[in-house]
Amino acid sequence: MTAKIISLFIIVMALNVCYCQTVKKTNLEILEQDISAELEKFFFYPDVNRDVQFVFFVRSAKKDKSEKKFIESVVKKTASKNNLKFSFSADDLMQSSDSIYNKVWIDIIKLNTDYPRITKNKFLSEKFLERDITSELAIGLSQNINRHLVTDRIITSYKDEIPYDDYPQFETEEYKFTQSIPPNISLIETIIFPAAIVMVSAVATILFFTIRSK
Repeated sequence: MTAKIISLFIIVMALNVCYCQTVKKTNLEILEQDISAELEKFFFYPDVNRDVQFVFFVRSAKKDKSEKKFIESVVKKTASKNNLKFSFSADDLMQSSDSIYNKVWIDIIKLNTDYPRITKNKFLSEKFLERDITSELAIGLSQNINRHLVTDRIITSYKDEIPYDDYPQFETEEYKFTQSIPPNISLIETIIFPAAIVMVSAVATILFFTIRSK
């Protein structure tokens, strides 16, 4: 009995591990993960003084408030993770202070989700979409004593596959850049073939009852 219980426990644990390995991140989570990793590298560039405050000014090329909100959230999480002192500025003049601090500009050039093609399409079976998630940010850092330190770009690109029918679950309603329209499935598979199946089933049913009545 004990051996059976142990075996059952091992099977359950194995299934749980498999499930965890197949769980995919949302489009927003992927953007946050990739941008945060690149931003973290930026904080550790040579000559960047991490002991003074970082003052961030974030703007969107498309003047999209949701893009700005998202990047500010990523900055906040990444800076907190690295124990940096930070704040945000409402304009590019930054703060007026006698103390030394790091001025950081972030221009959001692109945040984008795309489903370029259907990668696996077994007829009348499960279908998969290619998922392409990209970002591009221009970033610059200097000290408020007019000492320029870094100008760079953060560019990220992520590709994988997700089930065609599940793609809305990976999107976030609040952020349009996590959304896209997938390619259409063929007319034959979506309309003509299902209609033919219904027609054949109807004819078969009529014939069945006709034969029985005789």
